[in-house]
Amino acid sequence: MTTLPHNATRDQPAAKLRLTTPQAVGDLEQFATRARRANDAGMRLQVTPSMGSDRSPVLAQWVCVLRPRGLGDDVPTVLGLRTVPLRSADGVSGLDAVVPLGSVLERTARMRTMTGEDALDLAVPPSRLNEPWTALTPPRAQWTPVAEVSHEELITVAKDGLQAMRDTLPSDPGEAVVQRVRAAVWGQMLGEPAVLPAGAAFAAFALGFLPPSGRARVLQNGPWTRLDTTGGFVLHRPAVSL
Repeated sequence: MTTLPHNATRDQPAAKLRLTTPQAVGDLEQFATRARRANDAGMRLQVTPSMGSDRSPVLAQWVCVLRPRGLGDDVPTVLGLRTVPLRSADGVSGLDAVVPLGSVLERTARMRTMTGEDALDLAVPPSRLNEPWTALTPPRAQWTPVAEVSHEELITVAKDGLQAMRDTLPSDPGEAVVQRVRAAVWGQMLGEPAVLPAGAAFAAFALGFLPPSGRARVLQNGPWTRLDTTGGFVLHRPAVSL
């Protein structure tokens, strides 16, 4: 993970994203906290102006739960996504920035101490990260539904995978061993048709997307698979093997 210099923005006022409610602030804080525990690889903030029936701007919050470390690593790329409406996108229309999760959490903690409209304003962190996973942008449209799965089944797969990781890894594993085990556990394909890896279930569970009851849809578009849950979206792209 590389932090890029931000001299170009030093003399400019910080961009602010006005969320809609205090609950939206709390949801962002919880999402960032869960993502940081799973993989501290930054958060991509994307603003799309004027979407939806009310034509309000939308903020896409992207995180990475699993990713390969290089060619030959069979760990799949698994991303988490939440989309939330914004009160306004003044000055941030078209924003696409990858920022540290710690910086997001510093700001949400500060927002919780504020009152009035200021408590809804998320100042976009000035630091930028250069994360390889952000070069992969899943398609927005033309997804084909292929299956449904219950939240309960996904939770079971995630918990079984975590137990398998604990049972398989030695007490002091090297990075290569960890990557092999992660690829074997989280790369295992599920269901019929087998288009969804166990890592997608883990991501949905780790990010808090799975209330006990409910069903998730599985959709495909080219090499991408998307899991639609009541809490958010999980997107998967297989690793490129040598």
